[in-house]
Amino acid sequence: MACWLSAIVMAGIALAVAPHAAAAPDSTSGQSNSTATGARDTKLAARAGARGAPNLAPRTKPRSAMAPDRSATTTRTRVSAAVTPAAEAEIDIRSQPVQATAPDAPRAAAQSTPPRKRAPSLADLIGSVVLNVVVGAIHLADGPPVLPPGSTVTVRTSGLQVPVGNGRTVQADWYFPEDADESTRLVYLQHGFLASGPMYSYTAARLAERTNSIVVAPSLSSNFLDPGAAWVGGAPMQRAVADLFVGDREALVRSASAAAGGTVALPQKFVLVGHSAGGTLVTAAAGYLADNGGITDLAGIVLLDGVEPSGSRAVEEALAKLTGPNDRPVYLISSQRYFWSRGGDMADKLGAARGDRFNGVSLEGGWHSDYLYGGNPLIQRAQYLITGVSAKRNVAAAQDISAGWVNDLFAGTRSDGIYGAAGERMSIVTPDGTATAVVLPLGPARRTPLQRVVDGFFTVIFDWAGRNVFVYEPLHV
Repeated sequence: MACWLSAIVMAGIALAVAPHAAAAPDSTSGQSNSTATGARDTKLAARAGARGAPNLAPRTKPRSAMAPDRSATTTRTRVSAAVTPAAEAEIDIRSQPVQATAPDAPRAAAQSTPPRKRAPSLADLIGSVVLNVVVGAIHLADGPPVLPPGSTVTVRTSGLQVPVGNGRTVQADWYFPEDADESTRLVYLQHGFLASGPMYSYTAARLAERTNSIVVAPSLSSNFLDPGAAWVGGAPMQRAVADLFVGDREALVRSASAAAGGTVALPQKFVLVGHSAGGTLVTAAAGYLADNGGITDLAGIVLLDGVEPSGSRAVEEALAKLTGPNDRPVYLISSQRYFWSRGGDMADKLGAARGDRFNGVSLEGGWHSDYLYGGNPLIQRAQYLITGVSAKRNVAAAQDISAGWVNDLFAGTRSDGIYGAAGERMSIVTPDGTATAVVLPLGPARRTPLQRVVDGFFTVIFDWAGRNVFVYEPLHV
C-alpha cells in the first residue's frame, strides 16, 4: 500500500507542476520509445567485522567462489519450444513472430533533438520539497541492509561523497565477501526510482558471494524535480557516478575503508549493475566513462529490467559511445512488456542499437520486482503489491543469470552465464522450481484487461511528465 500511495503522490506532484511545465517547450523528441509496441505498452576484501579492516593477502587455498557449485543452487539446460509454461501469468511467445531489431528506433534517434531547458517554477520548488520528504520517508522505512539467512558476506554502511553539484554525501552499503584476495572484484549496484540500497540487500549479498566481489550499493535521490538534476535519472548524477571511477577513486576508497573499519584497497576492474532507472544510470555512466577515460577498467554492464523514463536520451547517447575501443557488453534481464518495464523499452533499445549481438533474456512471467530483493518483509510486500508478485523461481533464476554474466564479464569468457540465439528458450532449474528464459528480443505484450487499465493510467501521467516535467539537466536558476 505504501508503494501505491507513493506512486499516486508522484503522479499528483507531476500533475501539479504540469501547467507550469506545459508552458515550456515540449521535449517529446527526446522520448525513448523504440517501437510501436513499446510506445503502446510504456510505461571488501575479507570479512569486515569489529576486528578490523579487510585482508587482501593472497589466498593459500583453491577458490571456489569463482565457479560456485551449481548443484546446491541452480542448474540450466537448453530446451526446445516444447517447454510448458508454469500456471502463473507467464508470456507464451512460442507462436509469436520474433523480430531481431526494433526498426523504428534509428529513425526516432535520427530525428531527436536535445530538449531545451526551462526555468524552475514555484510549483517545481514546492514539489521538490515534497518529493524529498516522500523519498526520505521511504529511506527511513526500509531500515538498514539485512543479509539473507546463511550468508557468508559482511555488510557495513558508510557515507559516500558523490561529486555532483558542490558535493553530496549519500548512504553506501558495502558487501564484503568472506574470503577475499587479490582476485576479488568490484561491482557497483544501483537501485531504481523511489528505491534505496537496503531494499536490494539480498540481491547484493548473493551477488557478492557468488561472484567473489565487493559490492557497493549507494542510495541516491529520486527527486525528479531537483533543479540541479542530482537524482538517479539526471545527467549530473550519472556523470558523477562515472567520475567516482576515475583516478585513485578517493571517494570510493574512503567510503569502503570507513565501512570496513580500516584501509581497503579496491579492485581495479569493475562491473556496473542497475535495476529499473538504475539501469539507465549505469548505462549512462558507462557512456561518461568513455568520455573521462575510466572505461578502461569497466568489464561490462548488467541491467536488471532496466527502465529509462520518457523524455530521457541517456541510453541512446551512451550506447552510441560504447563502440569501437569503448565497446562493452551490455546484458539485460527483462520482465514482460508492461508499465513498470515501460513496455520492454530497454530491450527494444538494445535490439535497435545492437541487433547483431546477444543482448540478454526475458523471464517468462517475470515482473519488475524479481530483482528488488531485500530483508524488510513490509517493503518487499509493498513492492510486490505495486509491480506484481514475483515467482520464487524467477527471483532465483535472476540471481543465477546475473551472477553468471558478472563472472563471465570479469573473466572475459562465456562459460558461466546463459547465452543463445534470438528467441531461444532455456530452462533455469532452481530450488524453487524451473524458470524459463527466452533470448531477446521480447515478444508482444500479453496482459489482462485490468493490467491494461492500470498500465494506461500510470503511462499517461508518467510518460507525459517524463517528457515535460522530469529534470534531466540542471534548470536555469
